[in-house]
Amino acid sequence: MGVDPAVLGKALAARMADIAAAIERYDAYAFSEGPATTAKEPGPGDQSGVARDLALAALRTSGDPLSYAMLQRMAGGDTPLAELSRATGLPRLAVWERVNGLVAVGLAGRRHEDDCAGLTPAGSTLVELVEGAVVAAAGEAAQ
Repeated sequence: MGVDPAVLGKALAARMADIAAAIERYDAYAFSEGPATTAKEPGPGDQSGVARDLALAALRTSGDPLSYAMLQRMAGGDTPLAELSRATGLPRLAVWERVNGLVAVGLAGRRHEDDCAGLTPAGSTLVELVEGAVVAAAGEAAQ
């Protein structure tokens, strides 16, 4: 079993596009009556830096044991926040904020209408990578 970095790359590119679109919407909003400033278009080096920063932010965020436990639980499918609260022992507000962190780095998505969260392709790939490493380590240790 191997994890394809291209899957994570596609997910990172999609997240970068979402962030760029949000920035464009904010830039287009008139905060004052003065002339609008023009946004700098990112160059190829900027794209690599952004992708690296998002990947490292995802690793930092998922590296917390309770956040990773939430990712593991969501790997089984979309999960109500109340269930994530029971699984982690955290109150709903703390679960809400941790899910926000996972959403911000592109590992999870949220549906407000039914108070559920689930993994994105990047989140699934990360869980697959970690769990694959755990299985491989356990196999090596057993030898």
